This record gives sequence, C-alpha cells and structure tokens, in this order.
Amino acid sequence: MPDPTVSVAGRLLHLQELTAGLSEAMTPDDVARATLGAALRVDGVVRAGLAVNRGAGRELDFVASDDDAVTPAGVRWCHIDGLADVPLTVAVRREQPVLVHSLAELAARFPHLVERQRGLGTRAMAALPLCAGGRAVGALLLSFGVERTFDEDEQAFLGAVAAQVAQALRRGLAYQVEQTISERLQRSLLPESLPDIPGLQLGAYYRPGGHGVDVGGDWYDVLPLADGSVLVALGDVMGKGVPAAIVMGQVRSAVRAYALLDPDPALVLERLDELIATSATPEQIVTLALALLDPDHRRVRIAVAGHPPPVVVPERGPARLWEVPTGPPLGLRAGPWPTAEGELPSGSTLLLYSDGLVESRSVELAAGIDELLGQVGALEARRRYPREMCARLGAVVPGDVEDDVTLLAVMNAARRHVRSEVRDLPADPSSSRAARQFVGEQLAAWSLDEDVVATAQLCVTELVTNVLIHAGTPCRVTLHLDEGWLQVLVQDSGRHGVVQRADGHTPLDISGRGLALVEALTAGWSAERSADGTTVWFELEVQR
Repeated sequence: MPDPTVSVAGRLLHLQELTAGLSEAMTPDDVARATLGAALRVDGVVRAGLAVNRGAGRELDFVASDDDAVTPAGVRWCHIDGLADVPLTVAVRREQPVLVHSLAELAARFPHLVERQRGLGTRAMAALPLCAGGRAVGALLLSFGVERTFDEDEQAFLGAVAAQVAQALRRGLAYQVEQTISERLQRSLLPESLPDIPGLQLGAYYRPGGHGVDVGGDWYDVLPLADGSVLVALGDVMGKGVPAAIVMGQVRSAVRAYALLDPDPALVLERLDELIATSATPEQIVTLALALLDPDHRRVRIAVAGHPPPVVVPERGPARLWEVPTGPPLGLRAGPWPTAEGELPSGSTLLLYSDGLVESRSVELAAGIDELLGQVGALEARRRYPREMCARLGAVVPGDVEDDVTLLAVMNAARRHVRSEVRDLPADPSSSRAARQFVGEQLAAWSLDEDVVATAQLCVTELVTNVLIHAGTPCRVTLHLDEGWLQVLVQDSGRHGVVQRADGHTPLDISGRGLALVEALTAGWSAERSADGTTVWFELEVQR
C-alpha cells in the first residue's frame, strides 16, 4: 500500500513543533513528554515509545504513549532487557534503524510480536536509534496504522526527528547526573540527622530552590553541649554553586568549633565574621541566626546576623517574632551583634527559617513574615509536632521558587508525656508483615481504638513496602503517642526517596501509589530527607 501523501511543508512543521517542545526539556521525563506528544501528531503514527539506554545497553528504560504512563506529575518508566529480540533493542545494539514495512515482514523477522502488535493496531514500525556523542543513548519507536514503504524522503524525515530527540535526551541525561551529584553534595553538608535530646522535640525541612543544578547555601545545625545546653543555628550563604557550598561547610564547622570554646551567640558571630572576612572568598556574605538554650531549655539567648528574625510559637495562641536587634551579615567586619534573652515555656517552639520561606520577587520580606505568622497560627493543634510544622509550612511555598527553603523548629517538651516505641526492620520482604504486627501489638497495649489500630497498620504497611521497593534498605518504625495524637514514622537509610503528595506539593522528588491511600486515611502526613535517608510519617487522632 503506498504511503499517504505527506507534504514537505507538513514534515517541516512537525520538526519545528518537536524542536520547540524539546528546547524546554531539561530531564528525560521532559524529553519523553515532548517527544511522544509530537510523535503522535506525525501522519499515520498510532503509537510511540521512547527508550533510554542504561547499563551500557544491558537494560532500557521504556515508556509508551498508550499506557497512561506520561502525566504532568511524572513519567512511569518500565524496564526492557537490552538483549531482547525486539526492534527497539536491535536498533540500540546495532545503532541502525529497524524498519518494518508490514505485518507480514514483522511475522518473518519478529514472529513473537505479531499478535500483540496487531491488537495494538500496528501495521508498520520504525525503531530509530538515538545517537549522540558517539553512542546510542536510547531509541524512538513509531508504530503506524498502515503499511509503509519508508522511501528516502521519509527516512530522512525520521532521521531528523531522531537527531533532535537524541540531542535533547543527551542533555537531559547529563542534567540528571549533575542534579544528582549536586543534591548529594548539598545533603552531605546538612546534618545526617537531628539529635535525640531529652526534653526537646526537633523538626527540620529543606528544599533546594530553582531549576538549576547548583547547590544552594542554606544550612542548619543542632549542637548539644557538655553542660546540657543546646546551640541551634540556621544560616544562608549568598549565592549558589561550589563556592557557596565550600563556605557553607566552613561556617558550619566553625560554628561547632567556636561553640565548644564559648557558645555565647554574640561571640560566635564575632569570630565567624572575622573568619569569613579573611577567607579565600571574601566576596561571600553569610546571614545566620543563633540560639542558645540553657540546660533546662526554658531560657534562650539569640543573636541574628542579617537573617530573618526567629518566630516563637506558643502551645496555644498567636505566634510572634522574637524581639532581637538584627546585626549586619557576616563577612563585613561591621559588628557588633546584640543578643536578646527570653523564656521558651514548655510546649512552645522556636522556629528558625531562611528568607526563601518568606521572600520572593513578588513578596517583600515584611509581608512574607506576616503571612508566615498567619500560617503558623492556622496550624492550631498541628503545631505540637515540630516535624509536621516544618513540613506543612515548607509545602505552602510554590515549587518553582528560586531560593532554598529551610526551616528548623525546636520545641521545649520538658513537661510533655510522650509514649514512644521503636522497631528496626531488615531489608526483607517479611518486614511489611513485621511492621504491621509491631504496630498492632503496641497500639493494643496502649488501649487504642480498633479502628485506629487497623488504619495505622494499613498505612505503615504501605510505607514499609515503599521502602523495600524503592530504597531497598533496612528501616526503622517509630511510634509516638501524645495527648490524643498518634504519630508513626518510617525511616530508611537510602539516598533517594519515593514520595509525592497528591496536592501537588512535593516534599521530595518521590512517587508511590500507596501514598494516596495514606493521605486519604490520615490526619496529616509528609516526608523529609536528610543525609542518612528519608523519613515518611503520618498522624492519626485518637480517643482513649
């Protein structure tokens, strides 16, 4: 059967549309969306697929246009054996197009594919290697609803399409690698985990800003001292990239060293100012908020260097700013840095945050701080958990902001009665069942309602299964029962996560269908990631 008449102008229009779509593609997911959408508009194409070469051709990641795998929220890739006898893998291995003109030819060359392809409406097929940088980075599969001759003009057109996609995919893969390296560098400069300090509850949130691959300069730290006092810090090195990361690492280490000599916040800032001013990168400017909690955690001394003022969140009532004079940023030799001392009653929380939370091109700092105070007030009962407070406040910020968003919450929990139990589980399929049993037995021992027990068991099973499938590491399940609320945490020790909120806010670049169930059944949930892994938690209201 002759090919339908296809004009040169029509093919040029297809190439222009594809080029425009790929010009904004930054990741392999973006490339897949643009490529498959454009491919389905090519005359005669009824199905399209994109493969990415992994493991030197031993495996391909593949996504097709007809399996609901391409959505605005993400792309679900499946795996194909790179040695399989199918047109796509042959094109990658040989780095040459595989053109199948008819079902009869498909039956002769790939007989095991005929029935499925006939059912999909395929009557001809083109598997095009995507070659860039001297190697095949993947392949593009086009299935046609009519038989084709693939004349010279059409082969030239398909070759041009493949060349455009190959270059975009190469860029996307390079960006993915750089982004992973950048993120690991950033995470390595943050605390591996928050310390367990009797009488305190801690929470933290960090999300890098912008679409680039440069690391940011936000950081936080919590340092218990020998006399029982605790120094907490949250700072921001202006700029991005490796220079900012180097200064960030130096400042964080210096804070710890100076605090061991004398933890007075004003003195620590004075010494840091001199260090930064005489460093190899004197153009770097650092802002920092330091708070020193005395051994009983009730008195706090704070000093601020060019940083947004801390917020005090009482157990009940409106949040307020901690009244402290703001000194100049560090590195200018423009001190001093006055301190302000005050009370942090039991149940109250001290909240430190970066300017990325409250300031943007469209929101001035003062207006952003006022909005933050209102958001904290709206949390009501949720403010009892610093971990959840940080997650909820961080999730309010749009995902496309350019600056990092960082929070650190410190609650004086001296008089709170919190029951806690912990169970460590291996990276084994039996862990889901063990987690379910642990939760059931412990909550029954705490005399919780059967409906609460059943819901907690179902949700913890989903989270532990998520760890086993995506992180493949041992995990820790922690239960906290406090004043009518149950909080369950599942922590893995992996370096990437699998969690995404259904409301569009993404604490982490993660996904997992079971989490929609967790969101539907619980009063609240979120995820946080640190250098030592990912923690996903949920909470349930209980009546005892």
